[in-house]
Amino acid sequence: MSVGNEQANKIYIWLAIGFILMLPFFFYDSSPKDNVELRKGIAVVRYMSAQRQLQRSSFLATYPGGTPEQFLEWLFSPMGAAEWPPYEGGLEFSPEEEKMVRKAGMPFIPAGLLLVPHEPDTEKGMQVVISFDAETRSLIAEGYENPSNPPVLVKEWAFPELGGRD
Repeated sequence: MSVGNEQANKIYIWLAIGFILMLPFFFYDSSPKDNVELRKGIAVVRYMSAQRQLQRSSFLATYPGGTPEQFLEWLFSPMGAAEWPPYEGGLEFSPEEEKMVRKAGMPFIPAGLLLVPHEPDTEKGMQVVISFDAETRSLIAEGYENPSNPPVLVKEWAFPELGGRD
């Protein structure tokens, strides 16, 4: 019997060693790390369309009821564009100021990325095209590495319900 117990113990030890050796593979993230700039661009649009940001912007003063269609119109108007976050590496901030702005939670638009309304601009390079679905009251952001090809990243989210202000 002791020989049988000894073999069983060896099997358990080898199983435990095998499990320990396999642990790193369970936590290995093989998801694509591509499209970082496009993801950051979409994050900027989500930031701009968040209820908290909309309440602090000129959007509600211009469109008290606030629909996704009106948001898109406002975002690409001179008034809305003036409230866009800065571009990464732009000359608006010194490196120290840029760090402080990032710590405050404001995203930066990646350098070389364009935000475009409705349809891709085939004359430009990497871009995030922002459109809306009035029926579902949502915004749609499509990331294009090359505007001649289909989007490589598509995100859709609900536009916040905004009550009119008195």
